Amino acid sequence: MGLATLLLLPLLALPILYFTDTPFIGLFEFGDSSIFSIIFFISAGIFFGLFIMWFGDLRFFENTLVEYGKMLSNLKINTWQAFFLSICAGVGEEILFRGAIQPILGIGLTAVIFVGSHHYLYNEKLTRKNTAPFIVMVCFLLGLGLLLGWIADEFTLWHAIAIHFSYDLVQFMYIREPS
Repeated sequence: MGLATLLLLPLLALPILYFTDTPFIGLFEFGDSSIFSIIFFISAGIFFGLFIMWFGDLRFFENTLVEYGKMLSNLKINTWQAFFLSICAGVGEEILFRGAIQPILGIGLTAVIFVGSHHYLYNEKLTRKNTAPFIVMVCFLLGLGLLLGWIADEFTLWHAIAIHFSYDLVQFMYIREPS
């Protein structure tokens, strides 16, 4: 799953980049940013990850996120796999969505496609009886997608990768198998 995300999504980005005359290596320019700004965005991703865990523990989300948690727990990942999957998702997804698609479709539409591409949103157990909590969860994820888009526009793709990586890492570490 992780390796496919890391390899296939950037491969999907290549034809888009080719037809828009965007060099692949150009996606990774660091610009005038400092390493400290990347550290800030890693910290922000950790904060958002912890916030969604706290938010998800509210009674309002009880039934919706229990199913989501069960689904993720079935992955049975360890600490190393949590890091690996977080890197793969952060790099692979950001290259495709923010690096290739966003310059064509804009931040908003790219965020909608980004959220829609996550297959867990189509889990019938999440949506059947829990419509309001599910809609709130999707809105939060849409907000995160919009934030990632804005970050990639205002800073660099590296900054979007940093926040995406650290957000996912918090989520994966929370559901990982005890060592």
